[in-house]
Amino acid sequence: MSAPTMARRLIGYPEAAAYLGVAVGTLRSMVSRRQIAHVRLSARVVRFDLADLDAMIAERRIAMGGTP
Repeated sequence: MSAPTMARRLIGYPEAAAYLGVAVGTLRSMVSRRQIAHVRLSARVVRFDLADLDAMIAERRIAMGGTP
């Protein structure tokens, strides 16, 4: 079996919360309300793909200036 060309990086709650600059409790709340993409490996194990976090940040970016 060959290795994937782009490795997926999965991180846990503490790392994802730090990456986004939010509290772990806030991130847990976002998961429970399905407001953030996540990977549920089991009933208690949740991981976040860095590519998904980056995509969410890009989608929610609000540009400065522009026309109203």
